[in-house]
Amino acid sequence: MKYIRALYRFFFPKKPCCLIGKGSKLYPQARISNTQQKESLISIGRSTHVLGELLTFAHGGQIKVGNECYIGEGSRVWSAGIVHIGDRVLISHNVNIIDNQTHSLSASKRNEHFRTIFSTGHPSQINLGERPIVIEDDVWIACQSIILRGVRIGKGAVIGAGSVVTKDVPAWTVAQGNPAKFVREIQESER
Repeated sequence: MKYIRALYRFFFPKKPCCLIGKGSKLYPQARISNTQQKESLISIGRSTHVLGELLTFAHGGQIKVGNECYIGEGSRVWSAGIVHIGDRVLISHNVNIIDNQTHSLSASKRNEHFRTIFSTGHPSQINLGERPIVIEDDVWIACQSIILRGVRIGKGAVIGAGSVVTKDVPAWTVAQGNPAKFVREIQESER
């Protein structure tokens, strides 16, 4: 099946939906969902490997991925505002990075939102409480972690497996847990 999909993509290429740097690779399981169809809204730097999903919403969103990054299988980066991922960032498998609430807290607005999605697609006018996410250079986010809106993860930080990051993480530290908390500093010799 993968071979047939690859042949189909070769003979029937789609309009580019993102900017891809030299040496970068979108693997067959990768998914790029750029609902605004402006390729500049999703940009991937040089020598980056994407096995996960990059998605922007119909009403907004921008994803910038740096050079020499890895986005693991089953990982999702969903943006209605902006997600900025620095250079040499390792995002393991099944990580979720979401810069918005995805749905209203109001039950009636949430129901209306779902009806709109199923009848005409994602709405082009909606407020989902977007707040930017910044992941600085040399960060490692271990498997099954969740990075929530408004968070900055400092240079060289490590997020332990299964963590839920709700607050900023300082540079060169390890954070882990739900919610993620400071575990220890990364010593100079470990950098």
